[in-house]
Amino acid sequence: MHLPKRNHTVVVPNFFGEGKNLEAWQLGWQPENRMETKSSVSKKIFQTYVEIGHFNLIIYYVADGNFYGFHSENCPIPVFRFKKEPERYIYDQLGNQDTHDYMHGELLYMIPCDESVWDTVKIDGKSLEEVIQNSYIVNIS
Repeated sequence: MHLPKRNHTVVVPNFFGEGKNLEAWQLGWQPENRMETKSSVSKKIFQTYVEIGHFNLIIYYVADGNFYGFHSENCPIPVFRFKKEPERYIYDQLGNQDTHDYMHGELLYMIPCDESVWDTVKIDGKSLEEVIQNSYIVNIS
């Protein structure tokens, strides 16, 4: 079996610490997300985790250099933006935690329980599909 070649383009140098880069092949849903949800359709994967499973999701969106949190344990569902600190990424503060105090971020949306997060949220005018394919999935918990 041949595995596809991975694109080793560095998108964020030292994202995970000194000499540990975030590379293009690490963006978007990972194979384990597709296997667990039995889908390769981004909307279905997102809805399975966030809207149906009520998992919290934190992503790092490469295009604007910010983290975004979907706190789906609550209803309505708050969606937050966490700005990175200048010259320093806060991956370690977010990436290894099961929960996070989302109140430290900028509240972008409060999605009512009967509305689709996927269909409602836009980041910089872009759909979640486009944002996620250009994001690092930091945490699903």
